[in-house]
Amino acid sequence: MSAHILIIEDNEMSLALAEYLLRQAGYTVSSATDGESGMRRALQNDIHLILCDLDLPVIEGPQLIQALRANGDWRKVPVLAFTAASMSDAQRRALDADFDGCVAKPVDPTVFAASIGPFLAPELRASQG
Repeated sequence: MSAHILIIEDNEMSLALAEYLLRQAGYTVSSATDGESGMRRALQNDIHLILCDLDLPVIEGPQLIQALRANGDWRKVPVLAFTAASMSDAQRRALDADFDGCVAKPVDPTVFAASIGPFLAPELRASQG
């Protein structure tokens, strides 16, 4: 069994590439293009990891993650900031917002799926990821 990953990203090209790469690696992928629909998808599905942009329409990434983290069940779900911001700025904002790490955009297709693996339990990692 591989992980179910939720990508919350408003940039269509970044979202399409991330979805493609994660599916190719064997992950199940759901997506949302704004914070409000991302929150709904997170609450309606059995999600193992969230990849979330920081700057989203309706509800921004940090506020969305803080709202999810307020529920004890969501404290154990890894959440990665998906950002094109400078890494030092992105890391500071992500840590302040209770993210578990950062994935930089634009993604490097050769290492993207593998970079997600360390945040998942071994039994949830895709065989190629």
